[in-house]
This record gives sequence, C-alpha cells and structure tokens, in this order.
Amino acid sequence: MNAWLYLHFPHLLLDYQLALQPPELSTMPQALTQSHAARRTVVQANNAALQQGVQVDMAEVLASTLVPQLKLHDYDATKESAMLTQLAQVLYQDMAQIVLQPPQGLLFEVQSLLRLHQGFAGVVKRMQARLQQWPLRYILSSGYSPLSAKLLAASGHSVLSTEPADVKAAIAELPIEYSGLPEPQIEKLRNVGLLTLGAVLQLPAAELGARFGRAITTYVAELNGDFSAPQSFYHPPHRFDEQVELNAEVHSWPQLLFPLKRLLQQVESFLEIHQWSTRALLIRAHHRTGPATQVPIQFAHAVWQQRDLLSLSQLHLERQKLKQPVLALSVRVQRPESRQAKEQAMFSAPQAQTDSLNALVSRLQARLGESKVQSLHVHDDWRPEYQGTLKPWQSDSTSSGLLLPRPAWLLPQAEPTERQQWQLQWGPERIVSGWWNADTIARDYYIALDQWQRQGWIYQCDKGWFLHGWFS
Repeated sequence: MNAWLYLHFPHLLLDYQLALQPPELSTMPQALTQSHAARRTVVQANNAALQQGVQVDMAEVLASTLVPQLKLHDYDATKESAMLTQLAQVLYQDMAQIVLQPPQGLLFEVQSLLRLHQGFAGVVKRMQARLQQWPLRYILSSGYSPLSAKLLAASGHSVLSTEPADVKAAIAELPIEYSGLPEPQIEKLRNVGLLTLGAVLQLPAAELGARFGRAITTYVAELNGDFSAPQSFYHPPHRFDEQVELNAEVHSWPQLLFPLKRLLQQVESFLEIHQWSTRALLIRAHHRTGPATQVPIQFAHAVWQQRDLLSLSQLHLERQKLKQPVLALSVRVQRPESRQAKEQAMFSAPQAQTDSLNALVSRLQARLGESKVQSLHVHDDWRPEYQGTLKPWQSDSTSSGLLLPRPAWLLPQAEPTERQQWQLQWGPERIVSGWWNADTIARDYYIALDQWQRQGWIYQCDKGWFLHGWFS
C-alpha cells in the first residue's frame, strides 16, 4: 500500500505572487531570477513566459532578449517557505499528518485518512478539490515511502496508485540526476555506469556500501521503506498574523482586493481548523517609509467564512484613504471565540432571526461607523428621563425588569399641551421619584389619542399637562 503523498510546487513563489494580482496582470510574461555561480538565471516562470520560449535555468540576459516585455523579479527562498507554511495551514483542514519540505514540497501520511475519505481515491480527490482554491501549478505523486513519493513528484512524475509496484517501476526509470543525492555522489555513480535509480537498486546493499560508503546504503534503505527517518509533523499556530508582499506599489484599497481575498481565505482556514469565529480583525497596509496604516474591523456578530469577512471588511475600507503607496498587506485575527451551539428557550426567537439581525448590524456598523449604530439600554429608574439611554449596539444587552407600557420615543423636552386635545385610554400611572439626587418628580401619566389618532404619552403635574413621548 502506498501510504504517502507528496505535493511539489515548482513555481510556488511566482504562482502565489500572481494570485495576489488581478487576473489580467497574470497573463503578462513574468519570471523570478536568482544568481548562482556568477550567473543570473531564471528559476521560475509563468505560463505566458514559458509559451514564448523562456525556460528554467535560462540566463536572465537571454530570457530578456527573447521576450522583451518579460517582467523579472528576485527569487527569495525565505518568502517561498513562508508561502508553503500558509498552504499547509489550508490543507490541514483535510490532511492531519503534514510534513513541511521547504521551500517547495509538502509530504502527507494518508494511511490514517483512508476510512475518513472513503479510500485512497477519496483522499486524492479531497486534496485536489482543496487545491483548486489556489491557482498554483503542482505535481502530486504517491509512494510506498516518503522518499519515493518525493522523488517522483520533484522530478515531474505524477503516479497516483495504491500499488507499490507502480511506484517502483517509475522510480527505476528515474535518471540518477533526480535521485536527490549530493552532486559528488551522483558523479561517482555516473562514472561506473549507474545512470538510473533502477540500476542502483539492483545492486546488493553490501556491495553499494563497500564501493560508495554507508550513506548510499542508508539512502537505499530509506527509498525502499526499510528505514523510516523521523518526521516532524506540522501543527497549526494558535494565532493568525500573516503578511503578503506585493510585486508593485498599490495606491488604493480597491487594488488591494485580491491580496486581501487570499489572506481572508487563510483566515477562514485558520478559524475552521480551530473551530473558532472572530469578532475583530486588524488590517495593516505597510508602506516604504513610516508606520503602517492600521484599520481595525469590528463585527457585531461572530463570523468565520471568507465571504462574510470580505464583504464586511470592504465596507469598512470604503471609508478609509491611503496616504502612501502600499508594499505589503497583513491581517491579524483578534477576539477569536469558540464556535459552540447556543442554548435556546423553547419559545424564544429563532436563532436565524437573531443571526440576521446581527449580520444587518455588522453591515450598518461597517458602512456608518460603530458609534452611529446604537441601541436603547434600559435602567432600573422610574423617572422616564433616566430610564433609557442610547449606547453602542451590543447583541447581549439586557433590558430592565420595568415592563410597564412606556414609549421608546421620548421628546427631548416635555411640551405643554391641553387636556381637551386628548382622549385618555389608560392611566393614571403615578410616578413619584428622584428624591436622592434633588431631581424629584411627581406626575400622573396617561396613554391618550390626539385628534389624528396618534398615541401619545402625557402627564399631569402641578404645572399643568405635558406631552412627553409617542408610541410607534
């Protein structure tokens, strides 16, 4: 049984950088170059560049001459390794046993996942479906040992089979240059006519050790699966604070939409892994000089899916302006909380209604600002002027135990009125209170209708009759 899968991303850094750009820009020929032995060569290229004749290991000068419009960028293995870690976090939702093989590979143990995904084919299908979220070129191969899967994928051979014999046949045909051995060791094997891995594997282990040293026998044992090197499996972090660097300066928030989408896709994966939601994000735009522009995003309800995070973040960003061009974008998850089922009373409002209200409030806060969305908070004070105050909206706000019929709309100041203008419906409710802070009131309140059948709240005191509020 082939219990290992290996993912190789030969153009990982370039593909990831292109994923941060609008689709029309990715059709331009682009490549990454690196200096090696006093010679600068192409190490990664997009499909547009490859189709015009650019090749990996081609000299940078030749590539630029061949394709004058070719855009060149510097290759950075550290950045590529960081991209690999972010991919591991995305794939961790489906694959629990992941080994990072920087800067371009991921190794997966799949034996423990066969029942969960209905067999080997289900594991492969699930992984491929997850990878469709990212426009990355990759080679996926299986293996009876970690090294066998890695050699096939890194050499560009995709062998997806449960039969070890299929993998062994493909391994035997690999040129010795794809063995992953040190270059001096490859040269020694080539000098004695061992040009393929199959030729090396046919020799007895004792003869290999005597002629080429102990390292080659350990290598063959690892390739055959007789020796298992210790693996360090990936564990997702407990906090999310990721940054992506842009290929060019960006001058407005709409231009940052594509990198923001990718970061929020990673946020969704992070929250899904931990079964968390969040009520706050911190988006930072990093500039060439000076401090980063920070935009705190607050949500009235807990969210975790990318579409909700993106739509609410966009509404917040529409109210922001960039004073400097942006070279990098980062997102930090704040106020995460466990995603747990909430208990409800038998006759309480359905959860769907509450969620809809919270989602509406989140959109209003994003559009207007948090301070502009308020709710009425009721206090245990019999005086109407002190009973209700407006405060920033909170989903868990509680009301007072005063359940008497009171209007939510009070006038800023009570207005004098005439008793004969009203038809009394209910009352009186006598309120005598406020002695403790020298604001004593003594009033008799009534619910009454005016000549237009509007329902008002009026009272009588020693100064006469007054209109204090309206019922909706």
